Amino acid sequence: MEPIADSTPVACSLGPDDLAERQRRWRALAGRAIIGLVPTGYGLRLRFRDEPGVEAELRQLAALERNCCAFADWAVLADGGAIALDVRGKSADSVPAVQEMFASLGSAAPRQSG
Repeated sequence: MEPIADSTPVACSLGPDDLAERQRRWRALAGRAIIGLVPTGYGLRLRFRDEPGVEAELRQLAALERNCCAFADWAVLADGGAIALDVRGKSADSVPAVQEMFASLGSAAPRQSG
């Protein structure tokens, strides 16, 4: 499905200190439980092991991202025994931004053969 046209600016509203703290939380979650990270036609899907506390942290981070990065939709859902975060850009311009946001977390994910 293609992203719809949206005029929301592709920008994050966090200041440097808040951004650093948010990145720390994402790296901690990824280091603990990430299974995979896959670019999609609309953005990105991140999959995490369904372990105690992972879903709660993922839901909290997604809620925080909705506030500062309104150019994307953030959905947490069950995904075949795992927990997934589906991030969908709201416009064609926002899809590459969504994919780039989490590129560094990919190094924490196990290699997947394709």
